[in-house]
Amino acid sequence: MSDMEEFENENIPVTYCLEEALSCPEYRDAMPFERLLSLYYFKNGNAKLGALISETIRRHFTPPERFKRSIVNDEVAKEILTSLIEKGIISGMYHFVAIYRILTDYCNFPKEYTSFSNRIIGFNLKLNGKLLEYKSLYQSVQKDIKSHPVLLMSYKKWMEYKPENDEHFSTFKRQKAVADALIKILRNRKILLIE
Repeated sequence: MSDMEEFENENIPVTYCLEEALSCPEYRDAMPFERLLSLYYFKNGNAKLGALISETIRRHFTPPERFKRSIVNDEVAKEILTSLIEKGIISGMYHFVAIYRILTDYCNFPKEYTSFSNRIIGFNLKLNGKLLEYKSLYQSVQKDIKSHPVLLMSYKKWMEYKPENDEHFSTFKRQKAVADALIKILRNRKILLIE
């Protein structure tokens, strides 16, 4: 009998793990709990519960003034992202960097790539006829966000960016076009009120 088999039928209640996470002094201390729980539920086919747990932990550590930002529920987010895919504005996985930027900057989506990816996967979106998969989405956001230094910065910095001898400008320009399209929809729907 292996060491792992000995623990196979053990269960720790989610409420206990959640209480432990919420009792941490800072968000960074709670992050391992968040990752563990959201990954556990994602791997067991319940991405929605994983995203809810992640959101609960994040909200606990979010200063009240952040709640002035727009909250986009999953149903609306799914509808908007589906329309961007159908219009061809999101045509590749790499475009989810722009989606990440806007949803994390303005709509209280999780900034941690694992939690963000889990939440998006919970929408069951199809891109180019295929259901989005966690691994490829996560890897794309994590890798492609580093393809241009400005992509790691806030959308406000994207707006201020003035390219000078920038060999990767076309990468940034593609991402900005997607971000701008999402911003426009959020403004038109009165979800987002930013200058």
